[in-house]
Amino acid sequence: MTAQSFQCPSCGAPLKPRENASIISCPHCYTSVIVPEELRQDPEAGEWVTLVFDGFASDDNNWLVGNQTSEYFAKLNRTIADGRYRWEAELGKLNSISRAWLTGYQVSDFHLIVNCKHISGSKAGSAWGMIFRVRDNQNHYSFRMTDSGSFAVSVQNDGQWSNLVDWTKTDTIKPNGVNQLEVLARGTHFTFTINGQVVSEIDDDHFSQGLVGLAIEGYTLGEKIIFDFIDVTLRERKTT
Repeated sequence: MTAQSFQCPSCGAPLKPRENASIISCPHCYTSVIVPEELRQDPEAGEWVTLVFDGFASDDNNWLVGNQTSEYFAKLNRTIADGRYRWEAELGKLNSISRAWLTGYQVSDFHLIVNCKHISGSKAGSAWGMIFRVRDNQNHYSFRMTDSGSFAVSVQNDGQWSNLVDWTKTDTIKPNGVNQLEVLARGTHFTFTINGQVVSEIDDDHFSQGLVGLAIEGYTLGEKIIFDFIDVTLRERKTT
């Protein structure tokens, strides 16, 4: 690889960015991929700034930690140690979700990247993901995946859930490894990526800005699940 090329995450072929394109199609396998920021010939590139990179060496960003039981989780414990933000849970109800978000970063146009590993629990019976343009627990977007190889995108508006992308199978997910989710938001347009490959693009205008964060879900009563969030990167596009 040269300094001006990168590998297709699907087939490994060398790819060269085209001018200011943030997404290109691999000419070998036709997979859509996000071009790394540093390789884009983008006149707006200087307007993107990193607001947060958190590798969880410590709790500098005041994430939720400690025990937090509820009717939904008979056990829920979050800890930050050794470069991991670990969530351990035992479901008290079917179809339960728990969230935590960064405070102090209201963003509109942004790029959010999260790496996580599913440690225990059934591959289809639980999920992890990111939430964004968060107003509160009842109003936000959600992008999540399961180790069984599916992803979905939803919006919760005044507590009512709607799927913007129904649960969809993809071979981009590594069922026993660390997986990376990304969302790139520009206005009402969202691009969703798993392990460097674009899996969906949508337009939606429910929320124009908000916070970003993390979430886990469980679907089986009594199941014990563990997820390790490894790092979070939040970048924002500054507007004049």
